[in-house]
Amino acid sequence: MVKKRYLIGIISVLIIIVATLLVVFMDKNDEDKKAIKLDLYFFNDTYTSIVAQNREISYENVEDLPGLTLKELQKAPQDSKKKAVIPQEALVLSVKERKRDIEVDFSKEYLCEEASRTFLSTYAIVKSLCQISGVDRVLVTVEGEEIVASDGTVIGYLGDDDIDLVSDATTQDSKILELYFADDDKLVKEKRKIKITDTMPVEQYVVNELIKGTDDEALKDVLSSDTELISAQTTDGTCFVNFKSGFIEKNAGKNEKLVLYCIVNSLCEIEGVNSVQFLVDGKKVDKFGKCDISNVLVADESFIE
Repeated sequence: MVKKRYLIGIISVLIIIVATLLVVFMDKNDEDKKAIKLDLYFFNDTYTSIVAQNREISYENVEDLPGLTLKELQKAPQDSKKKAVIPQEALVLSVKERKRDIEVDFSKEYLCEEASRTFLSTYAIVKSLCQISGVDRVLVTVEGEEIVASDGTVIGYLGDDDIDLVSDATTQDSKILELYFADDDKLVKEKRKIKITDTMPVEQYVVNELIKGTDDEALKDVLSSDTELISAQTTDGTCFVNFKSGFIEKNAGKNEKLVLYCIVNSLCEIEGVNSVQFLVDGKKVDKFGKCDISNVLVADESFIE
């Protein structure tokens, strides 16, 4: 009996010693960790600009800060009005520091279907990493290749001061769009004032507003609300409107000409847009229902009431 109590006593002492050591070890770890508050940049809820959010990042070594910052940028923010700027499926292949520059290489999943969104993601990463003391410039690449704009311009190294976005309160502007919605079998013009930034073409705003639908109770939406736009850009007077697959299935079968000309007439209200070429997944298609859309379409006032 005495022996049993002796063993219990020894075990109790050992448990106390182990527990004490664990507490000391954990306290030591906590002491080793540091924290820094940085302004990190995330998408707004419409993915049209980036906005800052102050985050606290815990770290042990300052060399770990770039990687930890990228992890924060890939997390979905708790604020539902802000969105992660790095796609969840994208992998960070490498993070290299060269003097006061940082080079970040992603897997191909980093690239978005909308080029403007990829550029915004890159700007957000640059501005976020440049919050770290000692970082002047950032280069973002995809599987070793630099990101190239549609005009062939290479983005290359960027610093915080190189980027002027809506979040800097310098490039936001108001613009009145002239949009066409349905009144029976005719189109009626609706003027809408919206905020735009220099990160997305006005043409893209126009189509997105048509998808959102009319604000006038007397008019009807023409495009299906689940229509998905990839891009809309003008070259030599022709606006190339690129929809995701499903555009025809979701919108054909109604008054097909009204659908087409609500887009064409709205886009041709923009200065410099003379015609519209429809694309689906980047390719020309011959038919939209019974309508031929293999070639460019120009504005048709006969549809306007």
